[in-house]
Amino acid sequence: MKQYKLMQVALLAILLFGWAGCSQNEEEVPGNVRNGIVLNVTDTGIISNEPSTRTEDTGFVTTFTQGDQIGLFAVKDGAILDEINNMPFTFNGSSWSGKPILYDDRLAGVTFYAYYPYQPEMTGKTDLIGDDFFAPLAAGWELTTEQSDQKAYAIQDLMTSNATALIGENGNYSLSFQLTHRMSLVVVKLPSTRYIFTDAEGVAMPEETPYVAMPVDVAFYLDNVEEGTKISPYYDAKKDEYRLLRKPSSENQIIGHYNDKQCTLDTAEKMKEGKYKRFVVDGGYKEVTHHLQVGDYYYADGSVVSGNEAEPAKDNCIGIVCWVGNPMPSVLYKDVAGTPYTANNDALLRSHPNCVHGLVMSLYTETGKFSPALTQSIHDWFMTTSFTSSYVSVTGYYDANENNKNKPLHFLGYNNSEVLDLYYDTFKTDFECFQYQDDCESSFPSPSITTGWYVPSSGELVALQDKDNSLESKLNTKLIKVSDKTMDISATYWSSTERNNKNMYIVTYSKTAGSAGTGGVKTNTYTYRFFLGF
Repeated sequence: MKQYKLMQVALLAILLFGWAGCSQNEEEVPGNVRNGIVLNVTDTGIISNEPSTRTEDTGFVTTFTQGDQIGLFAVKDGAILDEINNMPFTFNGSSWSGKPILYDDRLAGVTFYAYYPYQPEMTGKTDLIGDDFFAPLAAGWELTTEQSDQKAYAIQDLMTSNATALIGENGNYSLSFQLTHRMSLVVVKLPSTRYIFTDAEGVAMPEETPYVAMPVDVAFYLDNVEEGTKISPYYDAKKDEYRLLRKPSSENQIIGHYNDKQCTLDTAEKMKEGKYKRFVVDGGYKEVTHHLQVGDYYYADGSVVSGNEAEPAKDNCIGIVCWVGNPMPSVLYKDVAGTPYTANNDALLRSHPNCVHGLVMSLYTETGKFSPALTQSIHDWFMTTSFTSSYVSVTGYYDANENNKNKPLHFLGYNNSEVLDLYYDTFKTDFECFQYQDDCESSFPSPSITTGWYVPSSGELVALQDKDNSLESKLNTKLIKVSDKTMDISATYWSSTERNNKNMYIVTYSKTAGSAGTGGVKTNTYTYRFFLGF
């Protein structure tokens, strides 16, 4: 009577899955997996195709995710065993599972092969004669130009094992596979800038997360810039790199577009199986110390240029820094006696905790209405909702939670914008202000590291002007260099601060101050300037 023993299939998690360019040193990989098998493996690594680049690179290491599948083959005496012919195994998040394989004498001398990702049809894609069992699979492997999604990228990353023998001791059997990459990889590092913002004394502004300006309008093409040649690489946000799988020996030119610039990456004779080629464009990542000031120029990629620049670039400039400092209400007013602003109701802190540096005023400006007259004020509606613990009311006048009369001077634009959105979601009221806000975003796209454009509160607008006429001396003198529409000091400006169901607060200016008034009938026509926090 034959004795059967359950054979566990243990897959090496390191798998060279992440294109790690590392040393040739042998490593012991901790292998205490659920079934108690300990794996000792040798990581040969995936190295750069640059002979002089032998430094360790752990920046690409990834792991399998739940639901990933590999295929398993068993070969004996030059033939594939019927019962282990492209047998699928599925990763459940911690181990691999599939149809149990029972060991008996038939598996003595068997050689095993594994590959990823599993393909249900493998007819004609293996080679029992040559040295490379998966040579036909690799030769016919097709890559798509759509690799931007992590899963789409991963399932195109063909990996195969060499011949692997069964390991058995004391009646226990296991298989350990090392999968190596069959494609080549292009890695592109576009220029990005980390800004270390300082005050006049050179002291860095506090921040928990680095402020990094990223390239915008990024696009890649093969050989020619045409719609049919566009490719979509996978973007690793953590490493700020683009990855594109390519067939070994492919020789396409990769053309990159970003920030209205173009770069050409020549891959001829650089695409080697199991190796990567990194292209660093315009120096890649850099750090800049910048004294942040009112009047600095703000760009679509998040970069900041000194307001003292004689000829600032107009292209991609979207606004002017109009206020420096942390604009979050729970920070600005934390020392005010009886302040109602807390971390719990600070929408800006909750949604954009990294926007602690200041405010930007848009180059965009337009005149129009705010909204229709409402039968009920937004404030009255707001006070009946469950949102009162998470936001502050948009009112500048009637507020049972705040009896003082200086609320029209507070920085609440982002909060107000969120409350207006909630009101719209409930009643679908046609707010004209949203149309202009969308137009601003379309004309001057805001970086993802900002709040996006919103209608400022009356307090934020009032703060543009002071006794030194800063609105004209610090803002208009900068605006005129990048826009033909300066801040019209004689105009009346919409705010997002509400007076009642028919009126919003509006802001007017003199040479020495800004003033918030309550007479802004919502159906009247006034001027818009939008703000964003960064």
